Amino acid sequence: MRSLLRTVPLIGSLLISAAPVQAIETFEELMEACNASEEIDNICTKAGVFSGTVFTVSLLCELEEKGSLTREELVLNWDEFVEENGMTTPLSQEAVEFTLKNFPDCSLKPKL
Repeated sequence: MRSLLRTVPLIGSLLISAAPVQAIETFEELMEACNASEEIDNICTKAGVFSGTVFTVSLLCELEEKGSLTREELVLNWDEFVEENGMTTPLSQEAVEFTLKNFPDCSLKPKL
């Protein structure tokens, strides 16, 4: 009985790991998947906003950390970015807060 309890989850794991997965390898495949329904398109859009915000905050904080941007330049660039891209949604603010955990000395501060 004891070995059966160990075997059943193992068999289940093997079956799950053997299931085929559709890999998205091109932009066209990504667009096709995201346009499959309105709900999925919305999810893809929100994931893009989150990822883009994380990338931008990381880049600006790294440039400040390396001395390529001064604090004043950093804040000016961030304020311009927020204004031009409408990054005042709760999701984008969460992305900023999430990213700043990795950059405790960064001069960027989320607009609450």
